[in-house]
Amino acid sequence: MVPTGELDCQKAVVGSFPSPKILRDWIFIVVSRKIFPMKHLLLLPAVFSVLLVFGQKDSLIFDGGQIIVGEVKDMNRNILTIETDYSDSDFKIEWEKVTEFYSDQLYMVQITDRTVFTNATMVFQKPNEVKITGELSTRVVPLSEVAYFRQVETGFWSKLSATIDLGFNLTKASNLQQYNAAATVGYKSAQWTYRATYQQNRSQQDEVDPVRRTEVNANADYALRNGVFFGAGLNFLSNTEQLLDLRTTGYLGVGYYIVRNNHMYWQTFIGSAINSENFTEVPEEPSEDRDSFEGLISTELNLYNLGDIDVFTNIAWYPSFTQKGRNRINYSISVAYDMPLDFYIKTGLTLNYDDQPAVGASETDYVLTGGFGWEF
Repeated sequence: MVPTGELDCQKAVVGSFPSPKILRDWIFIVVSRKIFPMKHLLLLPAVFSVLLVFGQKDSLIFDGGQIIVGEVKDMNRNILTIETDYSDSDFKIEWEKVTEFYSDQLYMVQITDRTVFTNATMVFQKPNEVKITGELSTRVVPLSEVAYFRQVETGFWSKLSATIDLGFNLTKASNLQQYNAAATVGYKSAQWTYRATYQQNRSQQDEVDPVRRTEVNANADYALRNGVFFGAGLNFLSNTEQLLDLRTTGYLGVGYYIVRNNHMYWQTFIGSAINSENFTEVPEEPSEDRDSFEGLISTELNLYNLGDIDVFTNIAWYPSFTQKGRNRINYSISVAYDMPLDFYIKTGLTLNYDDQPAVGASETDYVLTGGFGWEF
């Protein structure tokens, strides 16, 4: 959402006491952008008296010349978030529509060549160009090369994010009932990223055994410089189609962002995993529980500057070191369409393949879901 015209400029002066640097930036904006004609410059003392009393921290200028001030929280996946006192909800603004940005806050910044700046300031040299000064280095780059930044804050809630999805189908034939639910919780600090996901699918109909699938993931990444990161995680899967009472997989490895910019990110990961499986007892075809040591190679792609559409896909290959010839593959893809007020419509496919399943179980299980979600 891009604020429009004079109304936003009038509202923009509501807030807390500004720093001298911000006042200097505002003087530059007013004069250089000709917000007031030269013959009206006598009004400037009154304008800046208001700014001294009611000014806010950060100011943005858009490609159409509009201005908004508030507190810039972050920019992620080409969307900048700014909080203002005159709105109950934060503004979401496309980063590519911003031409200038003035702030005296500190940020964690990543640019498209995967360089990370911690406790960095961002100073605009001229429209569409920014000087980033971090703890160890300084760079001047075009705005389009800023892939991500986040305000350096100590508050717990400011670093937290979450989503929830729900879907339900009811068919008269055979009294078929299906529902799916999913949720994610994320936490991001300067170098650590934590994420947990939950997905549950249920299906039942007359004269057929119920189908159930539940998956829980928890992982943590530690970011190094130039796109390299260490990662570790746990996965829990229960699946009636493959007779899995519980599969527990723990993994550890190293990853690399091949691409990360305002349009997409693409990463790879390599590591090792320990896999423990408990199977559902079938009297006619019993299967022994088993443990194995596996390799892990995965890749993940997220496209997020496709208008209101977000595409995410991931594939992971687990070749076994202790069970000769065994290979497992997990694949997922989802497409989400953004709606107002942080709601979205989402559809996805999840597939699990095992070429040495339990006796009587299927090699492949997949689930296709659709539903309505909210991000907060």
